[in-house]
Amino acid sequence: MLDFIRKNLKTTFICAAFIVSCSFLNFSVYNASNFKKPVFIENNTKKLISILDKSIQIADSTINAEKLNQLQSSYFIARKYYKQIECFIEYCSPFDAKYFINGPLVKKSDLEIGTRIVDPHGFQVIEEQLFGVDSIDGSLLLIELKLLKESFKAFESKLNNVTINDSQIIEMMQFELIRMSALTLSGYDASFTKTNSEECKNVFEGFRALLHDVKLKNQEKGYPVELHQKLISRLKLAENYCVLHKDYDSFNRIFFITQHIKPIYKLLVKIHQTELFPYTQVDYAINLNNEHIFEREYYNINYFTIKTNDTLGNPLQAKLGELLFFDPVLSGNNKRACASCHKPELAFTDGFKKGISFEKDSLDRNTPTLLNTVFQKNFFYDGRARQLEQQANDVLHNQREMNSSIEQMIDKLNQSEEYQSLFKKSFKGTADTNINYYGILKAITEYEKQLVSMNSRFDKYIKGDYKQLNTQEINGYNLFSGKALCGSCHFFPLFNGLVPPIYNDTEYEVIGVPEQINSKQIDKDKGRIIVSRVHIHQHAFKTPSIRNIQLTAPYMHNGIYKTLEEVIDFYNKGGGQGLGVNIPNQTLPFDSLRLSKKEINDIKAFMLTLTDTTGITQKPKKLPRFNDDKLNHRVIGGEY
Repeated sequence: MLDFIRKNLKTTFICAAFIVSCSFLNFSVYNASNFKKPVFIENNTKKLISILDKSIQIADSTINAEKLNQLQSSYFIARKYYKQIECFIEYCSPFDAKYFINGPLVKKSDLEIGTRIVDPHGFQVIEEQLFGVDSIDGSLLLIELKLLKESFKAFESKLNNVTINDSQIIEMMQFELIRMSALTLSGYDASFTKTNSEECKNVFEGFRALLHDVKLKNQEKGYPVELHQKLISRLKLAENYCVLHKDYDSFNRIFFITQHIKPIYKLLVKIHQTELFPYTQVDYAINLNNEHIFEREYYNINYFTIKTNDTLGNPLQAKLGELLFFDPVLSGNNKRACASCHKPELAFTDGFKKGISFEKDSLDRNTPTLLNTVFQKNFFYDGRARQLEQQANDVLHNQREMNSSIEQMIDKLNQSEEYQSLFKKSFKGTADTNINYYGILKAITEYEKQLVSMNSRFDKYIKGDYKQLNTQEINGYNLFSGKALCGSCHFFPLFNGLVPPIYNDTEYEVIGVPEQINSKQIDKDKGRIIVSRVHIHQHAFKTPSIRNIQLTAPYMHNGIYKTLEEVIDFYNKGGGQGLGVNIPNQTLPFDSLRLSKKEINDIKAFMLTLTDTTGITQKPKKLPRFNDDKLNHRVIGGEY
C-alpha cells in the first residue's frame, strides 16, 4: 500500500478525506435546543492543523538533527492538543480515530471494511518514525503527516454538522476514563515516547474545558455547582499525580485507577443523574448510569447476546440450560456432555493439551474457559462464531465433538416427561413451549451467561478492599500493564481481547507459538485466516481471557506450555520470532522485554489474584429421567 500511496499521493488524500467524511454520515444526531459548537474542540482542531502544516513544511526536505528536534517538539504539542479532545473525536468519529488518527501499529482487516487490508496510519506511525527507528523514512513520515492533517481538516469541516448535547459530553468523558484505564495506561499508544502519564494529564485538562462550557450553558437551570466543584478539584488532583509520576515503568496504575479515575467517574455519573442530563438511549456494553465502574453490575450482559422477547423466563431457562450442559443425552452416543470438555473444577476447561474428541483422539485445539465467555463478540480461537448460540450450535453438530443432530436431540428429550415439563415452564408465555432446537440453544446460553467470574481478590481490591493485594501483586499488575505490555492485548478489567470502551472489536494476534516447546517450527494451525481469508490473519488467534489462568493450564491454542513461567518466558523472549520461529507477520514485538526473575514472579503473582469460581462450579445432583430406561444410566457431566 505504501508504494501505491507514493505513486498516487493526490488520489490517496482525496480517498482518505472521502472515507473520513463518510464515517460522519453514521452519526446519531440528537436535537438539542441549547447546542452550541464547543469552541474548545474547534480551537484545538485548528491548532492541530496548524502544527501539522508546519511539520509538513519541515519534513518536505532532508531531515537533519535540527529538523528532527523541531519535528519531535511539534509532535508532543500536537499530541497534547489531540489528547485534550480525544474523548470528543473517539465518541463522534471512532472509525477515523481507529484507521487514520491514532490506530495501533498493526495492519487491520475487520468486518467493517470487508477483506481489505489497511496499513496503520496516524500518530503512532509518526511517533515510530520520530522516536523508534534508527533511520527515518522521510517519504513515509511526510505521507503520514499529510494524511493526519487531512483527517483533522475533514473533522473540522464536519463539526458544523454534528449535534452533540451536554449529556453526550458527559458520556464521552465516561468512555474516555475507561479508555485511559485500559489502553492509555497499558501502552496501547505512546509506546515509544512512553509519555502516558503526561497524556492522562492532558485528557483531564480537556475535561475541565468541556465541563466549563457545560456549566456556563446550564448555570441558570439548576446546574449542580457543588458536584462540579468537587469534580474539578478531583481532576486537578489527578493532574498533579501525573506531573509527579512521569516515569512509565514505575507509574502505579492500580493506585491511579482506584484513587483518581474511579472517584472522577463517580462524580461524572452523579452529575449525569441530575434532571438536566438525561441518558442517551443507546444500548452500550456498559451501564453508564452505574457509578461502580469496572464491577460486574457495570456491564450490560444483554449487549453481548442475541436480543429476544422471552426474557421473563431467563432464570428458569438458565436452570434448564445447566441440566442440558451436564447431560450427555445431547451427544450422539449419550456419553458426552458440554461438561466433558468444560469441567467446572478447572474453570470450565479440561486440563488436556488439546480437547478429547468424540472418537477419543485429540481435537485440533486447546479447550478455552467458559467463565466470562459472555463478554465476547466472537467465539472459538479463530472467531468463526459471532454469538453464543452459534458457538453452542457448532459444537452440538460437530462430528468430532458431540456428533448429534437436531432431530436426534429433540426426539430423545421428548422421551422425558421431566424435560417436557421444564421446557413448558421455562418458555411459558412464548409462542412455542414445546421442546425445540431454539429452546435448547437458548437455555444453554442463558446458563453460560451466568458463568461470570468478577469477584476475585483483584476485583475486591478495585472495589475498595485494599487488604486483598500485597506489594508483590500490586507491582505485578503495574508490570503487566506497563513494562511487560501484557495489558495492551489483555485489556483491563476483563483481561481478554475485546477492546474497551465500546467492546465491539475483538483483537486477533500473531504471536508465533511453535508446534512444540523447543521447536523453531510454527504451529501448523493457520488460525483466523481460515475464517477471514485475509493473509495478515495467517496464524492469528483471538486474545483469550487470563482470568482464572491458575486453573486453565496447559496454555496457548495448542496447549504446549504447561506452566505460567513458560508462558511468561515465551513473551519475555519476544514470542515466536524471538525464539527463532519464521513468522514475518508477527504482531507481538519480537525483541526481549528484559524482565528480571523477580519481575516475572511478580507478574505471575498478579495473575493468580484473578482466580474466582465462587458459586459457579456446582453440578446438578441428578438428571431428568426418561421413559427409555437405557437413558437413565447417564453420567452427570459425561463419561469422557
